[in-house]
Amino acid sequence: MTKYPFFKKIIHSFYNKDVYIHTGKVEINRLGFRYLLLLLALFWIPEIIKVHVKLLTFINVELPVFVERLPVVEIHNGVASFDRPSPYILKDDKGKDAIIFDDSGQYTSLENTEAQMLVTGTRLIYIKDKFETREYSFSNISDFSLTHEKILSWASWGKVISIFLYLLIVPCMFLYRITQALVYSLVGLIFQAILGTQLSFQAIYRLTILAITPAFVINKLLGYFDIDFTGWSFLCMAISLGYLFFGMKANRDADIVLPGEPGTAMPAENNPGMF
Repeated sequence: MTKYPFFKKIIHSFYNKDVYIHTGKVEINRLGFRYLLLLLALFWIPEIIKVHVKLLTFINVELPVFVERLPVVEIHNGVASFDRPSPYILKDDKGKDAIIFDDSGQYTSLENTEAQMLVTGTRLIYIKDKFETREYSFSNISDFSLTHEKILSWASWGKVISIFLYLLIVPCMFLYRITQALVYSLVGLIFQAILGTQLSFQAIYRLTILAITPAFVINKLLGYFDIDFTGWSFLCMAISLGYLFFGMKANRDADIVLPGEPGTAMPAENNPGMF
């Protein structure tokens, strides 16, 4: 029987029933975790690169322009001061008030303003969401300065944040996908009753991981180009379950089956009496 290494397996998962037969009947004593982890690690790379490029553009181009518009904030013994006349109002790209810096006492709250944040001489007030506004007092701060250079130096760490983001996303998505595969495998038990197959749950689970490959790959490609439409998540589920049904039917129709199961024969590649 044809071997299906990693990259070949991805491609053939879209159309080739033999790769589903190989996965269900030959790859015994496996759950498909290594394949799934490699799949996620590979297809999240372009997404992370895209995020990294956008982040670098923001840090190197947009952030310095924004920072230059900010006043330098000095806090001594719980009292803040700014290097620009108060009140100083920072506007967003649409010309609306975004942040108010005021140590003169003219502004004491965000009421009757369109700003999302107010920095007074003694506290920071910001709108968390439409239901909640929070305050932070400077009373516990004895000495602190927020300069343009300090903000840009902090932002420089953002140039490596994509690496940490990648190392966080892949394990998290791996846990999500193995859980998703478990749920779909339960549906596979229904397919088994319909098709009359005699696959073990382990084999159904392996087939499920392979069956989610086409929808996953298409989803990542569409996401990379920012293409989305209503009902796509439901369609992905339908595609995955459709491939699972296709794979299980291919296994039912195959001439070779898993070794060791009742009424089954030895796989062709391991049975010296065949081919």
